[in-house]
Amino acid sequence: MKALLKYLLTGLLLIASLYKTYAQDYQFSQFYANILYLNPAFAGSAHKNRVILHQRLQWPALDAKYTSSAISFDHYFNNANSGIGILYTKDVQGSSNISTNDIQFQYSYELHLTEKYSFRAGLQAGYVSRNINYSILTFPDQYTVNGPTGSGTAEPYGSEKKNYLDLSSGGVFYSEKFWVSLAYAHMNKPNQSFYGDNSPLPSKYSLTGGYKFLISRNSFANSLSDKGKSYLIPTAHYKSQGKSDQLDLGIYAILNHTMLGMWYRGIPIKNYSKKVINNESVVVLLGYKIKNFSIGYSYDFTVSKLTTAKTGGAHELNITFLFGDPKSRTKPMKKIPCPDFD
Repeated sequence: MKALLKYLLTGLLLIASLYKTYAQDYQFSQFYANILYLNPAFAGSAHKNRVILHQRLQWPALDAKYTSSAISFDHYFNNANSGIGILYTKDVQGSSNISTNDIQFQYSYELHLTEKYSFRAGLQAGYVSRNINYSILTFPDQYTVNGPTGSGTAEPYGSEKKNYLDLSSGGVFYSEKFWVSLAYAHMNKPNQSFYGDNSPLPSKYSLTGGYKFLISRNSFANSLSDKGKSYLIPTAHYKSQGKSDQLDLGIYAILNHTMLGMWYRGIPIKNYSKKVINNESVVVLLGYKIKNFSIGYSYDFTVSKLTTAKTGGAHELNITFLFGDPKSRTKPMKKIPCPDFD
């Protein structure tokens, strides 16, 4: 009986989602590391060629798991104070029920306002393809109290593919010690419905910021490099899309080659209802860098009511590789003090 109720509930939720979709973007715990996904203004911000590989596996113990993969490349043009980037993301929901392929092209411009402060602006345009596999779905009319009927469903099928253009923008204001990032995704609110009706993807607003505190330096440290220095970096990442919003609060420690972090995701003072508190997860991170290669792993401990479902949390892995030095300048280029290894 429990299995029957599970299938019936799943079918009802699928029907509701197909006819009228209120979707939100997938999110990454290591938001600072998958940086082109965070804000197109970060394209070229490393002032080198940069390749990022990012993988997230959410709720692996459930059939409703989410697998999100991203690969990006960006480059900085010194003479034009500009950066370009390309970002490809693939997201799979459940057992390949719904999948999304997303490719985005980015341009950013870097403006040095004063010797201390700079601003970067970015634009993004991309193409998104969403696919649904109806053949592996089951619906309530395919079950009775005795179990599956073995017959087909009377539910109408929509299109198996939906393609649309996606436009986004963003800006970053920063110095050598702090940064504030604001991104505006899905500006055109594209229609994502498989059934031809109007189901716009809500725009997403992301506000991110942090401050870099120097806590120690050894005898080999110098003023032009982070090598030999240790930092504490508190950060905040707020995002709002449609009727949903979320907040990440945490702190990172960079100890020469090693990076440690812990943060909390949720807005406990804002409840969805009297019985549902806006708690999601506690995240821990361990990262390491060798020269221009860095790797970071994080794990999400579920603290919401999903804890009873034994979701398996979420695993996330980031690999970043920098190569190619910019042409020499009379002054070193100012870096954004995000919690990374650049």
